[in-house]
Amino acid sequence: MNLNALRLFVAVAQDGSLSKTSEKSGIPIATISRQISELEKSLNIQLFDRFKSGVKPTAAGQRLYEQVYVSIDNLANAEQVLFAEQGRLKGLLRISAPPGCTPVLDWIAEFQTQFPFIQVHCTMTDRLLDMTADGIDVAFRMGELHGDSFIAKKVLSVGSKWVAHPDLLAQYGTPQTLDELAALPLAGWARNGENLLKVTVGKQAHFLPYVFACNESSALEYMAVAGKAVCQLADYSADRVITQHGLTEVLADVDFPTYDVSMIYAAHRYPSSIVRAFVEFVGQRIEAV
Repeated sequence: MNLNALRLFVAVAQDGSLSKTSEKSGIPIATISRQISELEKSLNIQLFDRFKSGVKPTAAGQRLYEQVYVSIDNLANAEQVLFAEQGRLKGLLRISAPPGCTPVLDWIAEFQTQFPFIQVHCTMTDRLLDMTADGIDVAFRMGELHGDSFIAKKVLSVGSKWVAHPDLLAQYGTPQTLDELAALPLAGWARNGENLLKVTVGKQAHFLPYVFACNESSALEYMAVAGKAVCQLADYSADRVITQHGLTEVLADVDFPTYDVSMIYAAHRYPSSIVRAFVEFVGQRIEAV
C-alpha cells in the first residue's frame, strides 16, 4: 500500500472532510481525492461514504483506520522524538475535556509554556467519545472508567454546588433543605431517558424531578445564568458563574459528594512522544499538589 495514501486516509478519517484535511496539510483536494481513490482501488474496497457535509469511514474503512492509525502516528512521531532529544518536542496534541474544566486548561497552558512547539486542539464536551474515531489522544472524564483498550488515571476530585439566579430565588424563595429544593425548577446532568436527577448526600441517594437535564455542562450553566432553574454544577463552573454573573450558591452547608476525574489515553505499548510527555507532565503536577 502507498504510505502517503495511508497517511492521507488517516487524516481524512480524523478530520471527517477532504477540505479540512486539505486546509490543514496544504495538499490540494484533488490530490487527496485521487490518493484515496487509488487506495480504494488497490484494496478493492470502499473506504468512505461520501456526503455533502463530508465523509465517514465505511465499516471496512473503520477497520483499516483502527489497524493503521497508530502506526502512522508513530511514523509521524519519528521527527518529534528527534526534536524531543533536543528539548524541542513538536507536533499536535488532541485533548478532550469537560466544558469549562479550568484545572485541565491550566495544565494545557503550563504544558505549552514548557513545550512551545506543540499545538493543542481541545474538544470541550461531556459526551463520551470514541477516541479512535474522534481522533483524541488524551481525554478527561468524570466517573469510574474501565476498559482494555485504554488507560485511565485519576487526576482530580471535583465537588459540586447548586447555584441560582437571585431573581429566581426572589420568586421561589431560597431552599434550606432538599425537600424545599425539589419544589423549585431544577436543572442537572442526566442521561437520555432518565426523568429524575440523582442527588447524593453522604451515602444516601435522592431522586429529584427536573425541568431541564443535559449531558453538557455548558447548557446547564446557561439555564442557571438565564434564571431558568437552580442548577447543579461542578465546583469550578459554579465558582465562575457566581463570580462573573452574580449567581448565589444554595444549600452550601450540605455535604454533596466529590467526583473523580480520570485522564484517559490509549493503552499502546509505545505511546507517542507527545502523549507520553503530556501524561508525565500531568502526573508531575498531581504529585506536586
